[in-house]
Amino acid sequence: MKVFLALIIVFLLSTLNLLLMDFLLGFSLLESSMHLLNPFWVMSNAEYIMLAGLFLIVIGQQIFMIIKKKKEKRYHPN
Repeated sequence: MKVFLALIIVFLLSTLNLLLMDFLLGFSLLESSMHLLNPFWVMSNAEYIMLAGLFLIVIGQQIFMIIKKKKEKRYHPN
């Protein structure tokens, strides 16, 4: 859970950083948000699959760790 929270915080801070850089360059909020979304508009299908795989690995690892801890608690209660 801590890793997922850290991932969300890093994502939000990096997004905020990109928006602030666009504001410093003189772009409006709409233009800045379009600049953030532009890489997703020009991605190919293979890149979408790689992105989805990355998210599945990150989230799947967390789910696997939770299940593993529950099994360890069940077999080794204190």
